[in-house]
Parts: sequence; C-alpha cells; structure tokens
Amino acid sequence: SSYLARARQLQTTSVAPLLRRDSQDNMGPKKGAAKAAAPKQYDYSGLEKGLKCQASQDGVWYAAEIITVSKDKKKSKAPVKVHYIGYDASYDEFVGGDKLRSKALKVVTPEAKKADAKPKKPLEVDFGYWKIRGLGAVFRMIFEYKQVKYTDNQYAEGADWFGQDKPKILEKNVLANLPYVVVGDECVCQTNACLNFIGNRLRMNGFSYKSRQLNDQLLCEIYDVRNTMIDLAYPFKDVCRTDAEHKEKSVKIIEGGPFKKFEAVLDKVGTDFFCGKAPVTCDFHIWEMLDQYKLLAEKHGAGDIFKDIPKCKAFYDRFRALPTLSKYFESDAYKLPINNPIANAYFK
Repeated sequence: SSYLARARQLQTTSVAPLLRRDSQDNMGPKKGAAKAAAPKQYDYSGLEKGLKCQASQDGVWYAAEIITVSKDKKKSKAPVKVHYIGYDASYDEFVGGDKLRSKALKVVTPEAKKADAKPKKPLEVDFGYWKIRGLGAVFRMIFEYKQVKYTDNQYAEGADWFGQDKPKILEKNVLANLPYVVVGDECVCQTNACLNFIGNRLRMNGFSYKSRQLNDQLLCEIYDVRNTMIDLAYPFKDVCRTDAEHKEKSVKIIEGGPFKKFEAVLDKVGTDFFCGKAPVTCDFHIWEMLDQYKLLAEKHGAGDIFKDIPKCKAFYDRFRALPTLSKYFESDAYKLPINNPIANAYFK
C-alpha cells in the first residue's frame, strides 16, 4: 500500500518542487561517471520581472515567473529570483542560468565574449630625466627591453626643466621631480616609486611574493651604491673637493668592493638574474651601476671591479647580451654622460 501511495504521489501534477531531498535521493555521481563539462556563462540582460519561464528543481522543470534579476556580485552565480507558479512564496528562490529555460536567456561562448571585448591599448609612457645616463638609463633600458612605446624627455639645462616642464608636471603631481613617468592620467615621481609603478604595469616586480620582496630590497640597496657614486662625482656634495681627492676616494671605494652584497645574493638564489630566470626592475639598476663603476675604475686605473665578484661578472655579460637591449646599447642614449656636466661632475 505504501508503494501505491508513492506512485500516486509521483503521478499528480500538484506536487510542490522539492527544495531538499533526503540522503537517499541525493546520491553522489556513480563511480566512473564522465568528467563534468566546464560551466557555461550566461547573459541575463534579456530577462525581466514578470517574464514567464521554466525553472528546474532536482531535475524536474516547473512553470515559473521571474521576480527579479540581481546585479549583486555576491549573487553572480544565481542572480535570478523565480516564483513557481501554483505554489506559495515560500518556494521562491534564486537560481542560475543552468536551472532556467527561456528564449530570453543567452549562453555566452568564450569566443563571443572575447570578440566583444575592447582590445587592450598598448602601454605608452611619457618619461622625463636629465640628458645624462644617471638614473634615466635604468628606465630607458626597461622600456627598450619590454619594447614599450615611450617619449624620452631629456633636459640638458636647468631652465628646460625648472622653467618649462616642471610647472606642467606639478599640475599632475605636487611631488614633481626627476625622474617622472606619465601613463594616461597617472603621473609618478621619485625613482623607486616610478620603478614600482612601471614594474607593476609591465609585470617586472617579481614573479612570486618572495621575489617581489627581494626586488624591493635590492632596489633600495643599489640606490645606496648609487648615492656613493653621487658623493664621489659632484663637487657640491663636499665629499671630494678636488680632482685628486675624487680619484683617491674613488679608488678606495672600488677596492672596498661595493658589490659584495650583490655577489652574495646571486650566490644564494642561484639564478641567472637577481630575482629569478628573467630580469626584474632591480636588475636594470644593478647593471647600470656595475657599468658606471667599471668605467670609473678604468678612468682611475683602479683595476678590474669584477675580479672578486665572478657571479656579478656573469650577470653583467648575460644582461648586456639581451637581444631587445641591442638597440639601446647602439643608441645615443647609452653614449650620454654618466653624470651631469652642468653640475661640474668630476666623473662624466
């Protein structure tokens, strides 16, 4: 008798949709079942309040009416609230496109979605720095390496920067300074801030949490090495008051091994570049400073700066041979003075 009662219940048309079934009705997929297909993506824009449709509950389709289509991101997987016709409001629920039937519901194929997307505009950079290598070389190499379209604003005289362009940059950024980078309506100043910004846009700040952390530290560390070069090169720093004093202190600094820490990093990480298999932003500044100190040593006959740092030498050669940098190394930008002649630098 219980069997017949169950059969009659299944035959009636007035059975309410079952929102939950007991454990016997919710058996998992049988062993050896086919792998589930990738979930479809739906376009709900054609659905509206009051539209008649069909909605599924446990594989059974029921006549339903749309109450609302939510735009809340939290309901993105099931944004359509439906009312089952002939049943009370307690059965109303939110469902996704996989549980709806309506001619107004469209399936979005990945190809169609890609075709509709606007093409990504290539990065274009407006860059400004003195008409020297200095810190500017670091950015010029990054742009060439990543084949970025950029405008290289080189300021040969103080009036070119302070009298002409700095007021314009101040309108974009009250921290206006050299170097600066402008991308669209974003303007960033100060060396490491600019490198971080460009690195983010070009995915060159590191390829993992640890590599990004190491990159940040190395950018700070190499800036200390750069500041030592500035102290040696410019009379206004009052570190070197004469050419003779400049030579004496330069040789002493070079013999002290300013790149020992960088050799230790390469020894520890065991990779071709400082933070992995490919260059990140710190590699460009480190290479530039290695090159500048190499030229400083040659100027004063201070010997080979690489004699005690073979891993740095291998890095220097490997970086110098990067194919997309060949254009830069053949350009006038690489032939610019290292430090600013207008500031009477000892080492140009």
